[in-house]
Amino acid sequence: MGSAFARTPQAAALTPLLTAALAATDVRTREDALAGAYEAVADAHNRLGLTAPVDPATRPYHARPYRVLHAERFADALTARVTEPAVRALPPTGAVDQFTDSTDLVADPRRTRAVTAATAAP
Repeated sequence: MGSAFARTPQAAALTPLLTAALAATDVRTREDALAGAYEAVADAHNRLGLTAPVDPATRPYHARPYRVLHAERFADALTARVTEPAVRALPPTGAVDQFTDSTDLVADPRRTRAVTAATAAP
């Protein structure tokens, strides 16, 4: 995967940031590197022109002391551009950890599949 990643257009911007995040010895340094990576990915999204530009800046995670991208802003912008009725009718479901934080559930593939199927059922 690393050699494939190195050939992507984003690798030059992301590699130093991800390397810094991995090498960080304190939380703030790691957060700064990750926030830079999030913003670089957000900039890449905007360069694609799939949506109107979305502010790429990270923001606080509610009242917690962490900066995040709030990627739902990008998902919402992309979803708003979908015109195919059958695709628009699909539920906005992603990975199982987007609708549960139960470690017991996400660690058990049987349970994960069952909850995912129940969530996606009409």
